[in-house]
Amino acid sequence: MRETAETSAEPWATLLVQLRGRSEDDGASDGIDPTELAEASERLEALATLIAEDPRAAGVETRDASTLGSRCEIPELTIYTTPDGLEGLVAEVERLAAELRLALRLTPAVRTDDDWRDTWKQFYAPIVFAAASTTLLVRPSWIDRKDGDPELELVLDPGRAFGTGQHETTRLCLEVLVALAEAGARPDRVLDLGCGSGILALAAARLFPRAAVVAADNDPDAADTAAENAAANALEDRLEIRAATVLELSDSFDLILANIRPGVLIPIAGEVARRLAPGGTVVLSGVLGEEAEAVLAAYAAAGLEQVDRRDLAEWCALVLRAAR
Repeated sequence: MRETAETSAEPWATLLVQLRGRSEDDGASDGIDPTELAEASERLEALATLIAEDPRAAGVETRDASTLGSRCEIPELTIYTTPDGLEGLVAEVERLAAELRLALRLTPAVRTDDDWRDTWKQFYAPIVFAAASTTLLVRPSWIDRKDGDPELELVLDPGRAFGTGQHETTRLCLEVLVALAEAGARPDRVLDLGCGSGILALAAARLFPRAAVVAADNDPDAADTAAENAAANALEDRLEIRAATVLELSDSFDLILANIRPGVLIPIAGEVARRLAPGGTVVLSGVLGEEAEAVLAAYAAAGLEQVDRRDLAEWCALVLRAAR
């Protein structure tokens, strides 16, 4: 990609995150044992999910051999940020890499050309979630509607908070929401816990037009982003946005959505269950397949029963119900 010598573009930064073999020397080939690659790739995907929640990350692009004809045989990430956010993101990726037992090579860069700033947009495309007669379109703002697109839609751009519908955990939740709407669910009150961008709360507002929807996140930046996205979709009157944790919520809900990692989901199982109305449903995502049993055990101990499970790649969404 060409750089222009003279440009007035606002500086932009990227952090390239690549897997590194344990025996790799500087300048040598990747040296990753093929038998370890699949497991390391799953952990790298988990890192992508976690870092996408960081308010300094404007977008996270995952590349592998299947991505738009990429020649990248070993998965890698590009994190888009600002020059001011770069140092902090490097430190956070290093911390997560140690936690996930990942050997990584990090390459930070600051750019000023518009082409470089906009390349990540090609990795965001409209997605249709459909179940028989119920269909929801999620699209970025730079892609216009076309003839035949579903009437129900959300317009969401990558921003300071995680959630554009592209990641598997979000897609699983949206699939479940559409399926619930198709099956005739009519919740009076919905909670999107750890709302991030607010995408699940906004989808619930679209799919359940009579529901009162609460979007809650303990990150004030996420709450602000959810408010911006609600306004962009003319849904600001449908959402009550709270900068709060589950412990600070005293309401009762018919449907709770929580796209959060098990490290948070498991300790709050009892609190989530206490905020479910009789017969209420909770959808848990952000869970790797290998983590599902531990999550289910915590919520079963809190009195909830599994009624569905959906899997996509290495991730799963768990649907549980309270007794009536």
